[in-house]
Amino acid sequence: MLSTITNAQFKADIIGIIEGTITSTAQLSAGADTTNSSFTGSYPTGTYTKVNATTNTFSKVHGTDAAYTHYFRLTFDAGVGLDAKWTNFALAQGYTSGTDTLLNSSSLTCNVKPNTFIGSAAFPSGINIVLTPKNIWFSSLTSGATFGIFDLGANGVTATYADNMRMCIMNTTATSSNIVVPYVYSIDGPNSAYTSMTATVTTLGNPTLKTNTAGSALIIENPAFVQFSQQGNQVYGIANLLKIGTSLFAMDSIYNTAGVRRIVAPIDYAIVTE
Repeated sequence: MLSTITNAQFKADIIGIIEGTITSTAQLSAGADTTNSSFTGSYPTGTYTKVNATTNTFSKVHGTDAAYTHYFRLTFDAGVGLDAKWTNFALAQGYTSGTDTLLNSSSLTCNVKPNTFIGSAAFPSGINIVLTPKNIWFSSLTSGATFGIFDLGANGVTATYADNMRMCIMNTTATSSNIVVPYVYSIDGPNSAYTSMTATVTTLGNPTLKTNTAGSALIIENPAFVQFSQQGNQVYGIANLLKIGTSLFAMDSIYNTAGVRRIVAPIDYAIVTE
């Protein structure tokens, strides 16, 4: 962003990218640093819909099962210029439009601020936004924040309890208790009921960097999962989130696998960007 950016411009650029009205640098606000900004890939049409412009509330359709639609909301403060702040990010199982109410929601504090580009920095970075049919993810090196929403796979619990959510909100900077699903079914005999659950992302082993006979490095990627003890340790696959080797890349590094870009989160996970 430029040092002249306003609160309204900061908010409009983020919201516009999410809703698909901004798909190129030419469409960014006058407060954006278009010289040092870029767009890659194509917008995931039909996935994200703004349902309330005043409260910045969106619906998101599940990337592989359109029977599931959940909702998220962005909250901004009234800070001026570079002191503007995106303060909160919430995910909800449902939404009531008449009262603009999120139903069964959980949120995280993000505190993302606009920052100017510093060309001399070792890792110059602004705000990264990843939009695909299966996830929406944000990172800000300056604000020390990385977070997003990821689709979850189906399993025996979701087959039995259809209102069990198929998305999670995740803090990809935290190393524990970093995933929340706001509305899932707790299986506990007569006390069984829908509730919110928190857990830590896990994977099948820790990948290591390998080289082939040509001396080329191979970045090994493993799928990511989350499981809940309240559901008998039922496992959910997490879409577009991959475990990579320890300390291979700095935060926000981008690498390419078979033509598909990944961007790296601080906790040795990579997010598929397209």
